Amino acid sequence: PRRLIEPKMLQHQARPCGRPPFRQMVPHGLSAFVVLALGSAVQAAPQKPICQLAEALVGSVDSHLSEWDGQIEIGLNTTMNCSMFLEFVYLSRDRIRMQLEYVRGNFTAEDEMFRAKGEEGGSTTWAMTHMSTAASLVSAHLHIHGVLSAARPHCLSENLQLLFLMSLRRLKSLLYGQLRHLWIIFQGTAELFRQGAGRWLTELVELFEADLRTMETIMVSWGPPADEHLFLEGKGQFNGSRPGPPLPVFRQREEGGIALSTIEVLRRDMFEEWNLHKPLLRALLRHVLPRDGHIADVCAGSGRAADFLNDTGLLTAYAFDPSSNIRLLSRGVVDFVQIYAEPVRLWRNFDLLMCLSAAEDFGAEGLDVWPQVWRNIESHATRGAVVSCGVGDVRQQVLRTAAAHAPKFQLDEKLSELLRGASGEDVCVFWRAMMLDRFHALSAYRSMYDAAIAGSLSGILRLAR
Repeated sequence: PRRLIEPKMLQHQARPCGRPPFRQMVPHGLSAFVVLALGSAVQAAPQKPICQLAEALVGSVDSHLSEWDGQIEIGLNTTMNCSMFLEFVYLSRDRIRMQLEYVRGNFTAEDEMFRAKGEEGGSTTWAMTHMSTAASLVSAHLHIHGVLSAARPHCLSENLQLLFLMSLRRLKSLLYGQLRHLWIIFQGTAELFRQGAGRWLTELVELFEADLRTMETIMVSWGPPADEHLFLEGKGQFNGSRPGPPLPVFRQREEGGIALSTIEVLRRDMFEEWNLHKPLLRALLRHVLPRDGHIADVCAGSGRAADFLNDTGLLTAYAFDPSSNIRLLSRGVVDFVQIYAEPVRLWRNFDLLMCLSAAEDFGAEGLDVWPQVWRNIESHATRGAVVSCGVGDVRQQVLRTAAAHAPKFQLDEKLSELLRGASGEDVCVFWRAMMLDRFHALSAYRSMYDAAIAGSLSGILRLAR
């Protein structure tokens, strides 16, 4: 592997540390003489070494920005059609991959050289140089291609868009890992940083290699948009054709207005914006969900609530969601089920079904899906169901359709109010008629048991005194 050429430090005119250059402070024109006079005075004044270092750092960044601006100008060239533009994108990513391979190769070769001399490895400063170089390359690449993708949306197919978004999600964890390595330095264990830098560089190179292979596969079926010249003139009409461009207009939900779109699921995963309903889940574990029971979350998103319940070890939770690509996006953790669209027959029944986003998903104006939802709940829930039911007209719709299409289920108003007080969310708990009295009897027994335990403890404490 060849060694990367270090960026040249630009030597700016000396000026007091922290002050902008006089060309930014004094207007042009008649003040030119003042600028020259003051500039000469500043050049004659000595500058602190720390200020010179700061100037060199800023200058090196400026030089890199000017070079990256050149790439943006090439990518925004309107004489390039979509095929040429995507070829430029591919070659640019391949160039970044090659540079990352050089960085990793240099790091590995020099580390082996240090160890051959009997040393533990290179210095922390040496390892930091390689990691910072790689991180800078990736960061600049992401920002530049973000600009280019925004300028040429008509060239991207949905598959290419998903590739770039999935790549961002994987890069997030790697860049987060870089911050972890920096933390290791500042906490005073720099030797751990040197050990982890090589693994981090390898993972980064492997990610870019995988992305390039996937992009090659996608481009086999890619085709340019029809009437491409109209898009360049701003007159083209976007459509939802597959698999080629242009991209469809972004929507938070899929057609029908219920299931989340693939892009929305990715976004919530990327930035951890799922509402986990943790206070409600804790209250459900305490007051509703049976120990060693089997629970189905039919509005699971990426399955975070089911993971939370499974981590307790008190029950088994299964995750289902109506988003069309949810199985792929969740890596098989969540199954695809549209409980509102048609009769569903799963491989087993469950003690309880829950949908903690039902009021938001099914309660939109113009939707009439609650009847099918309740029929599917009744055919799969052996004990009961927990759904968010909202307030006002939405709540009345939930109760009305439950009475009409799942008559064996009865609302437990007392327990629903208890959950609302514990979590602040408007949820409704329904039990099968035969389970309602049994549940209330069990709750009374638990209260008596807790009171007896509390009384026994009080008696023991009095005897101890």
